[in-house]
Amino acid sequence: MPKVITHYFFVPSPWAFFGLRRVMDIAKRHNAVIDHRPVDPAEIFKHGGGVPLHKRPIPRQEYRMVELKRWRKFLNIPINENPEFFPVNGGLAAGTMIAAKLDGHDISNLIMAIMEDIWVNERNVADPETIRAALARVNLAGKYLDQAQDQAVSDTFKAYTEDAKALNVFGSPAYFIDDEMFWGQDRLDFVERALAERD
Repeated sequence: MPKVITHYFFVPSPWAFFGLRRVMDIAKRHNAVIDHRPVDPAEIFKHGGGVPLHKRPIPRQEYRMVELKRWRKFLNIPINENPEFFPVNGGLAAGTMIAAKLDGHDISNLIMAIMEDIWVNERNVADPETIRAALARVNLAGKYLDQAQDQAVSDTFKAYTEDAKALNVFGSPAYFIDDEMFWGQDRLDFVERALAERD
């Protein structure tokens, strides 16, 4: 049975974007699969005591920008730290991801395409045409955008969010190996060590 990395994330999270390619590489090195689970940021913040970016004290907002620049340089991942379409409602994107996942697809590349649209390409992922174009870039059918608000998809999104709350997830990204949580893309070394212990 393959090892599993369960990945809870907010669609518009720059930190999840920083971690995505690396967690994909880690999974490949250790013959693991990634169970991607987009969740509702508002519900997670409410449960975990977090505060949306625009409501945080100015010192925290300013230091976030320092960290974004620092990690961008360290990881050599080009991002615009202050993109035009951010904050953005990621609900349509999350629904599209879930629709494709429910149909049996590995959605890693779709998530990457959508996050790149936010953080690199200056596109609005609340716009259906942006999502449709992202699907086309990763060779997935446009029907998944059409299914993004289906009841099964909405129920799954809610279930992922409730599961995350039950596991005391409080931010994005959060990775799980079995029942052990690793919060933040800066904990990926520990994710890899946990997988190595199970090799």
